[in-house]
Amino acid sequence: MEYFDLVDENDNVIGVTNKKESHENSGIHRVVAVYVFDSDNKLYIQKHLKSGGLFDHSIGGHVHQGETYDDAAKREANEELGLREPLMKISTFYSDERFSGLNLRHFFTLYECHPSPSWKFHPNDEVKELVPLSIPEIVAMMNKEPKKFTGGFLNSMQKYLKQTKNPNS
Repeated sequence: MEYFDLVDENDNVIGVTNKKESHENSGIHRVVAVYVFDSDNKLYIQKHLKSGGLFDHSIGGHVHQGETYDDAAKREANEELGLREPLMKISTFYSDERFSGLNLRHFFTLYECHPSPSWKFHPNDEVKELVPLSIPEIVAMMNKEPKKFTGGFLNSMQKYLKQTKNPNS
């Protein structure tokens, strides 16, 4: 079983939890997400298998107990997409996803990655499909059909748009 740091709403460690306990009890724990862009500046969004095919971050995962956000992002990037490219930190923020009908509360650190043209996605056990879409296309989809996205993605995209001062926000 994987263990995570249980944190408060200020990202201070207050205990230890696991995925099942924290998701059942609304315990706040740390996660990372990476937005991976192609050479045309389209964002790869993942069809998230465990959520039944909802659109989600290019890369995402839990931060293990005692692990840093940066180390977790690098680990997840390698595990999910075979990426070993530089990651640029965008923001760390609290994400309450209980509006989605799930008991999820996370502290996110969001990263951005622009891999070299030699990188190619290969479907694997964790990620079967990536869909490249422009930010305006994603925002239009989010506004029209928000239920097609995970709650975490909806929250992180709003934060991304504000943080990067994107005109689509």
